[in-house]
Amino acid sequence: MIRLTLLLSFALSVVLAAPAQAAFDPKDSDDNLHALVKMRCSLDASEHVVSWWKGSIFVVLPSKAPQSIMGFEGFNICRMAKQDDGSWQFISRELSFYRDLKTGELIDTWENPLSGKTNEVLHVANDPVNSVFGAPGRPMLLPWESGTSTDDTLMMTFNVPLTYPNPLSPTDFPAESSGEMYVGSEHFMFFTSRKALEDDSLMQAPSHYGWTRIGPWLPWMKMGTAPGHLLYIAQGSKLDGIKDLPTDMQARIERDYPEYVRAPEAWSKPNETSWTYYRKKNPVGDHQSTEQNDH
Repeated sequence: MIRLTLLLSFALSVVLAAPAQAAFDPKDSDDNLHALVKMRCSLDASEHVVSWWKGSIFVVLPSKAPQSIMGFEGFNICRMAKQDDGSWQFISRELSFYRDLKTGELIDTWENPLSGKTNEVLHVANDPVNSVFGAPGRPMLLPWESGTSTDDTLMMTFNVPLTYPNPLSPTDFPAESSGEMYVGSEHFMFFTSRKALEDDSLMQAPSHYGWTRIGPWLPWMKMGTAPGHLLYIAQGSKLDGIKDLPTDMQARIERDYPEYVRAPEAWSKPNETSWTYYRKKNPVGDHQSTEQNDH
């Protein structure tokens, strides 16, 4: 009897000491914001969280089947800072490297099958990539889904249609610009753990995701206004840190991008894109002929 009493006392102490579990309500704006911050980055502003991706790029030409032309692999490193108004600043920078489809090696030049020319590759180095989550007065409700009532996995699709003035005008950058307006979209499918979101002892939750992007020719491809566009397909997840990236990426980071081992110290704007980054590296456009082969 004494032994049973001791066991019951021990069991009760374990229950009382267990981490607080607040049920996640997908229809509650505060719960949505808390879940998004925890899944995408971390509730702890001192944590620098790495999200990695890997995928392929396809060329989409009129009346032709999409064709894969290169691979790519990269990461975003972020941290979150809560503001006095209850919003969160998402503070990050990201690198992405292009890879040869057959060898998997990082490429610095590309034999363009569309133009027949050799292009110098400009890898993605966007700093910053910042945003604000949970703007005051704007309730946040995201389209969370779960497979079954007993499934721990939560899923959420996030679509980002984009159109804005092209940073590279066709007048100044005739070879690099696809037109006066940038038109594209990004589509995310996130997967995380409900238990992790509800566990108050955890500052972040796991994140696995799929990513699709539709966009114009990259500036360094020198395709101008040739018909067609690019389709990106990738998958990714959070990593424990830079140390979990492929060794060739780690070597390139150490050599060329040492600041990317940490997220930026402060939130700033405007954000960098492949188009604004190209303009920084090449302030004068290529005015050579952009005439493409007939496809």
